[in-house]
Amino acid sequence: MIPLLAPCPLEAGWELIWQQSLPNPAADQRLGGFSGMALDWPRRRLWLLSDAKRTHSLELRWDGTVRQPLLSAQAPQPLQGQGRQKLDGEALVRTPGGSPQRFWMASEARNPQKRPASLLELKLLSSGGFAIQQQWPLPVEWQPQQGQGMRRNKGPEALVALPGLRFVLAAEAPLQQDSSRQLRLLLAKQQGQQMQFTPLGTPLLVSAPLEAQPHWGLTALLPAQAGEQPPLLALWRGYAEPNKWWNRLSLLPAVPLDQKPERAVAPVMRWDLRDVGLEPDNWEALTAGPQLEDGRPTLLLTSDDNFSPFQQNRLALLAPLQPEACASADSR
Repeated sequence: MIPLLAPCPLEAGWELIWQQSLPNPAADQRLGGFSGMALDWPRRRLWLLSDAKRTHSLELRWDGTVRQPLLSAQAPQPLQGQGRQKLDGEALVRTPGGSPQRFWMASEARNPQKRPASLLELKLLSSGGFAIQQQWPLPVEWQPQQGQGMRRNKGPEALVALPGLRFVLAAEAPLQQDSSRQLRLLLAKQQGQQMQFTPLGTPLLVSAPLEAQPHWGLTALLPAQAGEQPPLLALWRGYAEPNKWWNRLSLLPAVPLDQKPERAVAPVMRWDLRDVGLEPDNWEALTAGPQLEDGRPTLLLTSDDNFSPFQQNRLALLAPLQPEACASADSR
């Protein structure tokens, strides 16, 4: 049985291994806006993607141990090939089982006419930054416009890479033409130089705390298990004036990757990350972390400070609580 990146039993919850503010490579340079992340653990390299006015990435070198990391920030690298228009990168993933130099990014549409919301293929450069290889605009019904498509500054926030050069995308909030309780998903599959987009018939159920409803959204999706159609971990975030935050992690069952209409998928389990000890903030990105010495998997998160003096750029590492009985069952 392939281990599941989740507590066992699910009610056991998560352990906060550590959280820390990001190191700043230059005292006179303001960093922030980190909305995507990718990890190459064998090479101890972690990349953060910023949605600043000029899209750039920040590479962190991970020395030390899993529990006591020594993170050193390299010089920020602008995304090569983005041109003069703001690109607004929101998600970053690596190709599963593929070339270590091949990455993928989802970008937002701040100017739909000049730079539509898109899925992009990136190449890792020797500098530690990225260059755009190919770019495919999302379908028209996803592009922000009057009464249709994504709302302004609402994604696509989530990008999942699956085997076979397939990708699942989701916006932060329901599209304007959809129910406020249903978040639709989009499947993308690369075929040669073309990208085929297919709307999925099964949406995700949106369930926000009452106070957070006006500013509640999905910020990341991550496969909770290897495979062609895995269950997913979903990171949700809410906000209320003047500075109140909600951070929730949920486990979703495998979503059918076809167009057949089905009832919205509800979480198998939800966890309030404030209960774990995570600082309430704008946590936006999620990726699988390195394995602990006891064999447990980990979950790496980063926050987006929105370039606000009241927020911070943070990293955090969580591990699922998995009693020995559960670990033994998974190994059978």
